Amino acid sequence: MLSFARSVRQLRAFILSLCMIVPLLPARPVRAASPPGEETIVFLRHGEKPEAGLGQLSCKGLNRSLALPTVLSSQFGRPDAVFAPDPSKQKVDAGALYDYVRPLATIEPTAIAAGLPIDTTFGYDEIAKLQTALTAPKYRSSLIFVAWEHSEIQDLVAELLKDNGGDPAAMPKKWKGKDFDSLYVVRITTGGAGPTATFEAKAEGLDDVADDCPVR
Repeated sequence: MLSFARSVRQLRAFILSLCMIVPLLPARPVRAASPPGEETIVFLRHGEKPEAGLGQLSCKGLNRSLALPTVLSSQFGRPDAVFAPDPSKQKVDAGALYDYVRPLATIEPTAIAAGLPIDTTFGYDEIAKLQTALTAPKYRSSLIFVAWEHSEIQDLVAELLKDNGGDPAAMPKKWKGKDFDSLYVVRITTGGAGPTATFEAKAEGLDDVADDCPVR
């Protein structure tokens, strides 16, 4: 409980900064219905981090997060669900343990713009449980955004492809440490002959966002 309270305090300054920017976020787009039985899962890494880690975003990472609603809505439309790790699950960051708020802070503006809650049921390393949740029958015709830790995304996407008739060899062999811009898109189609999965690599196009924090 105390750890969760610390997470809330760490997010408070970030949320306050959103208050001045939320009116500028795009209106919720209308997305064409997904084909019956086709689920689209968009995986994105958290934004840039400070040298000290802190479990937090850097100013550049904050600027990336604030630009994401427009980018993601233009590429994919409005999501049906949004996932991020439980921020109270601590992670070693630059040699010290911190509450891991970075992915949640990255996707929060997008969830606000879409008018959606964020599912933070699972810790950053509980990808088997996350996979089970993502492939639940209720999401078979859904668009889902998942903000997570990049090496865990790499492993999870490989498992999703393997378990749903896809080819893990279609994805990059590694998510590079300095790459905060990539998007991994998995589409799973469920039919009478069983599921099939495809992989597509895309990008946010946000590497040029400012290094300095936004100022009121």
